[in-house]
Amino acid sequence: REIITSVFNKNASEVPQVWCLYKEVQGYYERGMRVPDDVTLLWTDDNWGNIRRLPTAEERSRSGGSGVYYHFDYVGDPRDYKWGNSHSLSKFHHQLELAKNYGADRIWIVNVGDLKPHEISIDFFMTYAWNTTLWTKNDLDKYRKQWALREFGSDSLASGIADIVKRYSLLNIRAKPELINSTMYSLTSYREAEGVMKEWDTLVAQSTEVTKKLSSDYYAAYFQLVHWPVIAGRTTQAMYIDAGYNQLYASQARSQTNVKADSVEKLFEYDADIRDQYHALLNGKWNHMASQTHLGYYYWQQPMLDTMPSITRVQKRQVALPGPMRLTIEDSKGAWPGDNSNQCAQGYNCPPPTVMPLTPFSPSQSRYFEVSAGGPQAFSWTAAANVGWLRLSQTSGNIQDASSGQRVSMSVDWSAVAAGSAPTGVVTLKASSGQSTTVTLVANRTTVPSDYHGFVESEGLVSIQTEHYSRSTAVGGVSWEVLPDYGRNLSAVSPAIQVDSRWQAGAGPLLEYDFYSFNSKGGNITVTVYSAPTMNTYPGHPITYAIAVDGGAPITVQPMPADATNGNLPAAWKGFVAEEIVRTVTTHAANPGKHTLKLYATEVGFVTEKIVIETAAGATQYSYLGPWESVIV
Repeated sequence: REIITSVFNKNASEVPQVWCLYKEVQGYYERGMRVPDDVTLLWTDDNWGNIRRLPTAEERSRSGGSGVYYHFDYVGDPRDYKWGNSHSLSKFHHQLELAKNYGADRIWIVNVGDLKPHEISIDFFMTYAWNTTLWTKNDLDKYRKQWALREFGSDSLASGIADIVKRYSLLNIRAKPELINSTMYSLTSYREAEGVMKEWDTLVAQSTEVTKKLSSDYYAAYFQLVHWPVIAGRTTQAMYIDAGYNQLYASQARSQTNVKADSVEKLFEYDADIRDQYHALLNGKWNHMASQTHLGYYYWQQPMLDTMPSITRVQKRQVALPGPMRLTIEDSKGAWPGDNSNQCAQGYNCPPPTVMPLTPFSPSQSRYFEVSAGGPQAFSWTAAANVGWLRLSQTSGNIQDASSGQRVSMSVDWSAVAAGSAPTGVVTLKASSGQSTTVTLVANRTTVPSDYHGFVESEGLVSIQTEHYSRSTAVGGVSWEVLPDYGRNLSAVSPAIQVDSRWQAGAGPLLEYDFYSFNSKGGNITVTVYSAPTMNTYPGHPITYAIAVDGGAPITVQPMPADATNGNLPAAWKGFVAEEIVRTVTTHAANPGKHTLKLYATEVGFVTEKIVIETAAGATQYSYLGPWESVIV
């Protein structure tokens, strides 16, 4: 302060000063270190877009005020993220709206690292910082459209471009590209990996169509701002998913193993091809801007050279021991005929496969099995069901070569199944090679009362997107609000921001979800709440929520543990931010029948996007995004 007074020849209190409370420096503050009131306290995020601290009522009275230091790019645990735009405007808006409302608005700084991948994020951050009344959580699509119109000059294409920008951001926010691996998305459950790839493929097709319609004057700008992030994101995701299938197929003795190996190699080269295409635009105007390594992380630090995901191959001149036909089913890593460690616990002499049951309330009204090659020998096959209600999408086929495979969907004619019954259907599969096996499906025709409205259990689960609540009750003018496009799936909900509001468990704003169950775990159910990795921003009042079923006593849950000492983050934080989610589990009494799950707000800032109720032990299969949303009647 003496140096400042001497250099500027005025009292230090008249010279703007900032104290950035970053990492261990926040620890100094928490242990009592203070600066004069005219110095601005610059609170920081956790380097992953979650603000660590908001000003208390006492701190909001300081003359120097407070600000925020935010990140679009980071080098450090749990992983560097520097390659592309993996940000959500919805999350930015909510975090910065909290900062604004709590008075942390004297100065906002954002660490962007490399400018080039983050143009739209920077534009939004600066626009919103300049005027926080300009955009609300409900009109971010309007911002994107105005941005697209300004950048590319086409009113007819602006809405489509804005939607592409939004959806590639949503796909990237699920897992930053640097964190993707070959088993992150389930290859077998909930058709997760193939669903993710369908989203990317649709996006690539739409963006490619824009490149055909856009004026050539805008092609280079569109390629680097929109199209390259889309095709590069899709390439990275496809490379890792195909590497996962490559390993899975090898364990199943499927000759398609080699097809997936070829695909990974081609995608690895294509990743470099489109990087070079980017660098060649406008005679090299943006050369090296896409050179950041992003494939093959071994720890948090960037790889020194991009490395292709590991692949394997099977002998292409050999026939599998049980014969050329391989049978695999949905929701299993097993393969038949022959032995496989994933067929049953014993790993050998296992029975033929049974797929997951179907009910009238199953989110997907089909199950599938796949017939593929286990070697170079061609064969034909037939499939026949022993009951009329079991329908097959295909009853015969030919596997012409080692790369071939065919999927057969099994569905149920519910009009031919009596209410309350659960008959078993068996499909007999025969190959011209002499092999044969069966696939079993149970059709469980569950029913609910005709006057019931709400979610319905299927396969031991009720999965809920939180914006689909049955009822909402405000308290003191504060209610839960939907945050469109927030998080990894559809959206999220959060209590409306009213500064310093907090409630006792069971007394706060309420969301109710009606659900109907057919099972229970000894009279109990477990509830998993998927929430954002929000930090505990207010001293002495950690971010919590309360939850109850029917008339049960509300249970208070704190998703993010308290900070470690000296400004360090909680030990569990790394896993939470890597997945952009925190899963917390509670147990509640509930026998089969109609119930209401109650979600109470206790602190402003809590954000949740998904709730999964498990009524049967072990019903939840591994998946990154969680089970499909249940049927609502």
